[in-house]
Amino acid sequence: MATKTDPAREIADICKRLAKPSEQPGDRHLAAIFGVNQWSRDFYEIVFSISDRLELLSKIVAELDLDEDQRIEISEHIAKVNSAFGRGSLLNAWNSQGTGASILRGPHAAAISVLSGQVRARISYPKLDDAEAKEIIELIDTLLSWLYDIQLGEQDFIRQALIDGLQRCRTRMDRLNWLGWGYTVESLREVIGAYLALERGFPEPQDNTSAAAILKKTWTVLKVISDKIGMAGDVRDKGQFLIEMYGWCAVARDSGIAGLIASALAK
Repeated sequence: MATKTDPAREIADICKRLAKPSEQPGDRHLAAIFGVNQWSRDFYEIVFSISDRLELLSKIVAELDLDEDQRIEISEHIAKVNSAFGRGSLLNAWNSQGTGASILRGPHAAAISVLSGQVRARISYPKLDDAEAKEIIELIDTLLSWLYDIQLGEQDFIRQALIDGLQRCRTRMDRLNWLGWGYTVESLREVIGAYLALERGFPEPQDNTSAAAILKKTWTVLKVISDKIGMAGDVRDKGQFLIEMYGWCAVARDSGIAGLIASALAK
């Protein structure tokens, strides 16, 4: 089972990984590290996901039991880190004074990291190691390869929706260190949605061997992923499992509904 992390620790770790100086413009330097093209959709997605987590962290800090001067100080650290991914840092040399790497090498990451324990008490999610992430990617690749060669006739659009969701999840899993779990598991909701649509479209799957095979193989992959991340491990009913996994994926992206999901499942 994966260990846990949280937005504060994720941001602190990202700061450390990106603090290496470079005379290249920030956009070129970061694109090379991310393994994407400058200003491509993937580049925007990664930069946006970092800013999104910084915004989430700001909201959490506003609710923590801190003295007001501490809250202001931490908020300033968060804002400063966010500026490292702004236009000035991306268009100038990554090592320029007051931008990019010089910000990330400063005291801001350490100050944010100190909050990890308090933040994790409010929101946490899995932290997979490289081997665990690779295993999930290989499972997804195997399922995708099989799905490419099967047809569902009039319901084939559902198979395509399943493929699209799996492809997005696979791409994001490959960039897990940068995107974080929120963006990565969000795409699993698309997979679960397609699975449920297929299940409704073929209420008697034994009458359609292709649909039955897709449901079985997809279910197996979803269950393995849930076991890896420690989600819904004690759930026996398939319907309840899918509802909990769908809700968990939403919680990982938006901690604001965590309490709603938890209270609903407790009833």
